[in-house]
Amino acid sequence: MIRVVMDSTCGMTIEDFEKAGIIMAPLYVREGETLYRDGVDIKPAEFYKKEREGVIFESAQTNPDDLVRIFGPILEAGDEIVCVMISGAISGSVNAAHVAVQTLEAENRISIVDSRQSGYCQLTMGRLAKSMADEGKSRAQIVEALTELRDRTCVYFIMESLHWLYKGGRLTGAEALIGTIIQLKPIVWFDDLGRMVTHDKIRTLKAGKERLKELVLGMASYGVVSAGLHWADNWDEAKEFGDWMESVLHVPVEYNRVSCVVGCHVGPTVLGPVVVMKEKPKAKNRVD
Repeated sequence: MIRVVMDSTCGMTIEDFEKAGIIMAPLYVREGETLYRDGVDIKPAEFYKKEREGVIFESAQTNPDDLVRIFGPILEAGDEIVCVMISGAISGSVNAAHVAVQTLEAENRISIVDSRQSGYCQLTMGRLAKSMADEGKSRAQIVEALTELRDRTCVYFIMESLHWLYKGGRLTGAEALIGTIIQLKPIVWFDDLGRMVTHDKIRTLKAGKERLKELVLGMASYGVVSAGLHWADNWDEAKEFGDWMESVLHVPVEYNRVSCVVGCHVGPTVLGPVVVMKEKPKAKNRVD
């Protein structure tokens, strides 16, 4: 049997993991000297309430010891593993997973897959892995399918402020200061290498949302398999944008609440549409 492991940044709750039959590997957030397991010791509602109150959190990757404790019993039961992780370009969790595999000397029984994103893309990859495992597909077949799915998935995020990108270490102080002075509303995305980088810098939130709609339509031009929308602590805003997405994409939109770990970097007002396309864009870094 092949078991699927996925980290907490995919946006699923503990109950979602249990229902899906996928094993959860929590990442961490730190508040001062207190370390919380993402989605276990602290959940988005409490996290974003504190963030709005001014609490500054730091994110922390999972570590090899944690993953050895997760992987070990699965291997002892005679099973293999496909592990889908948050982008290795923004977290050391992928590297930690490889170290755990080496520690267990299980390179021939565990496959580590870098989602090159987080949230909805990672979630769809985990679900596909589980369904293929249930069908009896091999690890190699699953990894190939996940890589192909990843290349057809694109996401953009807009934030009201550069504050969180700065506090989360994604911008220098000078960049954040300049952006704040001219009131930039950044649109960021996971590029084709899995890096979380600025795609556009817009002067107003209204203009930013219009640009976000253009990007959604650009993704839709390659055909739409499914769509999701990331949100944090801004449900009414998300629902309005999600309704628009459904009206133009003609598929249901799945709402994905941004995990506490990613919330350290994007804040409580993030909005992030994601589309799984039928075709891989010729140049994924310019799907618009």
